Amino acid sequence: MKRITGQTHAFTRDCRATSAPEFAIVATVFLTFIMAIAYLGIMLFTYAGVHWAVEDASRLAAVNTSATQSQVQTAINNNLASIGLPNATSVTYSVSQTPFQIATVSATLAQSYVVPLLSTVNVTYSASTQVPQAF
Repeated sequence: MKRITGQTHAFTRDCRATSAPEFAIVATVFLTFIMAIAYLGIMLFTYAGVHWAVEDASRLAAVNTSATQSQVQTAINNNLASIGLPNATSVTYSVSQTPFQIATVSATLAQSYVVPLLSTVNVTYSASTQVPQAF
């Protein structure tokens, strides 16, 4: 009986090859965080890109009082394409006739992200801005 107890004690004290299971546990969590950070970076890039495109198109609307919906939409889609993003899902452009003219430009972009081992995540980005128009 003493011999079995001695072997059990020796087995529990043996530290060889324990790094492989530890690595498997830690690597899974570590790689999950790395993937989450990468996807968050991609989403923030898309968010900033949509806002930048709308702000740039609002400059067109501010300077050119005769700008049309299609010109503003083309400006937004060209800006998105220049940074590698797809075209905006919807673009609206309107001018309000208050004591002075205010142009409102807004855009929406729908994007799908495939997260490995989970599912597809659909995110809708939108941006809107208002600028006074030149007289």
